[in-house]
Amino acid sequence: MIKKTSKTPLRFLSAAMSIAALFTLGCSQDTSETRTAHVHSHDEDHDSTYHDEVAHQDDGEKSEGGPNGGRLITSVEPAVEFIVQEDRTVVIQLLDENRNPVTPTNQVITLIGGERTSPTSLAFAKKGNRLVSDQPILEGASIPVVLQIMASANAAVVREKFNINLSECPTCDYQEYACVCGHDNH
Repeated sequence: MIKKTSKTPLRFLSAAMSIAALFTLGCSQDTSETRTAHVHSHDEDHDSTYHDEVAHQDDGEKSEGGPNGGRLITSVEPAVEFIVQEDRTVVIQLLDENRNPVTPTNQVITLIGGERTSPTSLAFAKKGNRLVSDQPILEGASIPVVLQIMASANAAVVREKFNINLSECPTCDYQEYACVCGHDNH
């Protein structure tokens, strides 16, 4: 009597090896640029500015601040300045290419923030040449938000995700949510 062998263990082993190979290849964060950037001994004598540049190469780039001390958002046209007022209401100022105020026309802007399990939505209404939120932002020093901007009611949505961190930046004149220093965690 000839005994048949099952192909199931071989298929399972083959699938497991394929998945392991994908994880191994996908997890490598060592790029050719980082491999070649630092190939000398630390005992070598060289200019320390090289180390300063390498140590800070992943620091964020400095950004332009809004003319009113708010966060400048340039992924839409016209640009948007996001400003948190003393009473925690949010003001949206539209800006032209010279950073001069532009009167809102039919832009649709919403802000969703807070905990994912119970988010709060803010709508904006035109007041003068600005858009002002219908309610203040949530209490707290750092609030995760998604700002949704549409140039018109039927335009594509542009989403900006960031934290409204109301702490003062120690190195610039802005609050952390609008900081222009280029350091992390904004």
